[in-house]
Amino acid sequence: MANLRLAARASTVVVGLSLSSTAMALPWDIDMVDAYFYRGYEWNMMTVPEGAVSINRWAPNSDRMTPEGQALRNPYPVNTTAVATGEQMFNTYCTACHGVEGQGGAPVADNTSGKRYPILPPMLSGDGAVTALRSDGYLYLTIRNGAAVMSGYGQAMDDDEMWAIVSYIRTLDGAAYSGGL
Repeated sequence: MANLRLAARASTVVVGLSLSSTAMALPWDIDMVDAYFYRGYEWNMMTVPEGAVSINRWAPNSDRMTPEGQALRNPYPVNTTAVATGEQMFNTYCTACHGVEGQGGAPVADNTSGKRYPILPPMLSGDGAVTALRSDGYLYLTIRNGAAVMSGYGQAMDDDEMWAIVSYIRTLDGAAYSGGL
């Protein structure tokens, strides 16, 4: 009798092991390999609808070199409050590369210590300032979207803060707009 029970248990184990090698977990036996999904290179992302602006305020045709970008004008009144806000934002975000007065020599872009900054940031004031040749829209879109090695700050500031920086830059020596590009 004990041998019969042992044989029954052994046959149960053998049957159980043979069944466990096949997936018998219906309806959960769909393998992830068989699941329907898109790979990143197999589908196109949705485009931004006409007239919509994304969360980080990037919009199509908002390039600083386009006529639309050049035509942008500061929608906020230039006053002492805007200039003070712009100075605070400039000191927070811009002085590390452009220097305190926008004349370079800042710690990030200083090549005198032997490090090689790929492209020096432009002079924003003084002799050789490029801002006199740039429209307000060009400066605003550069701050918002970035340029060359400069990252954009559209995610860090809102529109009035970026326009305030443009207002502050215009108060620097040699930075008044002369109708250039």
